[in-house]
Amino acid sequence: MSDPKLWRRLIVAVVIEEQYGVTPADLTTATLIEVVTREAAGFYEGDTVERERVRQGFGAFEETNTAPRTSRQIRVPYSGSGTKGTPPSFSSLLRCCAMSETIDEATVGEEKVIYEPVSDGMESVSLLWWSDGELQVMPGVRGTWTRSSDVKAFPYIQFDVMGLYQRPTTEPAITAVLAAQAKEVPVNKMNSSFEMDAFLARMQTCSFDVGNTVVHRHLVNYEGIHITDRRATGQLTIEAPRIDEYNIFPKIESHEFIELSAVSFIHGTEAGNIVEMVFPRAQLSAPQESDTDGIAHYQMNMRLLPNGNDDGDFQLIFR
Repeated sequence: MSDPKLWRRLIVAVVIEEQYGVTPADLTTATLIEVVTREAAGFYEGDTVERERVRQGFGAFEETNTAPRTSRQIRVPYSGSGTKGTPPSFSSLLRCCAMSETIDEATVGEEKVIYEPVSDGMESVSLLWWSDGELQVMPGVRGTWTRSSDVKAFPYIQFDVMGLYQRPTTEPAITAVLAAQAKEVPVNKMNSSFEMDAFLARMQTCSFDVGNTVVHRHLVNYEGIHITDRRATGQLTIEAPRIDEYNIFPKIESHEFIELSAVSFIHGTEAGNIVEMVFPRAQLSAPQESDTDGIAHYQMNMRLLPNGNDDGDFQLIFR
């Protein structure tokens, strides 16, 4: 009898598709990415119906998958490539989540890579998932992502992606090296800074959810994964500021008028491993008080608004 498949033995690679749902023949162009943890997900899932029959006895009916698909959760370090102007290893995953990539090398020493949400022209990838020597290819992958940034912990991005189903095979893994990826650093006073309307709020947590709506379309003569909407949100927990230092109440009220906030979170201090998120039009809501270490804190939701019809809900910048 053969040895069991080991959960920790995993290789994940991503390749941008030139044609939707078609995995490139040359897999040497795929990028191996550094995965923090492996999450359980549906390697075979979909919509199902029962084949019912009237009969004298009780019992279950056969179930048929009418639209098979595959989903995966991938958690990666919230860090840069280590080199200014070079995208992080998981850049292809950001791009398949309805985000554009701009490499800005105009000014020497100020190179950066900028990711912004888009509402059309969305890219797709093929995900290559080698689980202890067995390969499942997921063509036509698109998805959504979240970011966790809790103080005194390592921040991370989690991608929840969906793709077209293919049965796993025993094809050997490609011989490639991991894409450049710097080590993540913990969220704390030394590595991080946080501003709300230029006020240096004492942040405890700052989470983010791009909020893509991802659907599997399975019709006669067509199958594909689509992103049909985006509602970017976040959640903050900060030490309650004194009113004479930063009056947060006009920001959280909405019964008379709505006053938006400009919020930014910069993480990392070393060139090539600085990650910045900018929320230029954040509406704060649903405030709650809490006690941490005997000190009052405010927990709030953020609704991240686009710039009219021009997207611009947020920017993710690696520099």
